[in-house]
Amino acid sequence: MVDAVFSIRARYGGPESGVRGVVKRWRERDGRTGKIDDLEALAAADPVEFVRTVNNSAQASGRLKGEIVVDAANALTAVGLRHASDFTNSIEQKNAYLSVKGCGSVTWSYFGMLLGEADVKADTWIVRFVEKALAPPARTEEARELLATVATMRDVSATALDHAVWEYARKNLG
Repeated sequence: MVDAVFSIRARYGGPESGVRGVVKRWRERDGRTGKIDDLEALAAADPVEFVRTVNNSAQASGRLKGEIVVDAANALTAVGLRHASDFTNSIEQKNAYLSVKGCGSVTWSYFGMLLGEADVKADTWIVRFVEKALAPPARTEEARELLATVATMRDVSATALDHAVWEYARKNLG
């Protein structure tokens, strides 16, 4: 969840900076280490303290990303999603996530990808790649569907294709 929300218009950075640094600081808070698979811990977090802990006051949709994370965790735990094993990519889960101001379909796709769901995060780089290939402006959902279809046709993981296109676009279309 933290990675998905903090990735909005952000650089991943190194181990201590960017999105990676935010995730690391959340995982290591209060001496904890390793994988944190507990949305209830995020839901219980005070948004101000969360921002202080991750040392990042970035915003999306006019809100602190830390507030968005906590609100999304609350929305998802309310529909029974507490651990990665509870993720079903159901309409109920998606709608709960999308009900939070600052959460959108792109970060929902990415959240699922981080949990092992084969999907495409049609962010700026993916959309630019599709636009370059097809010429007309592409919408996010069109770019996502196109890459997912190509992945199926080529018998490759949509996530693997997403990563390859993202890396190419970041290096060559920036």
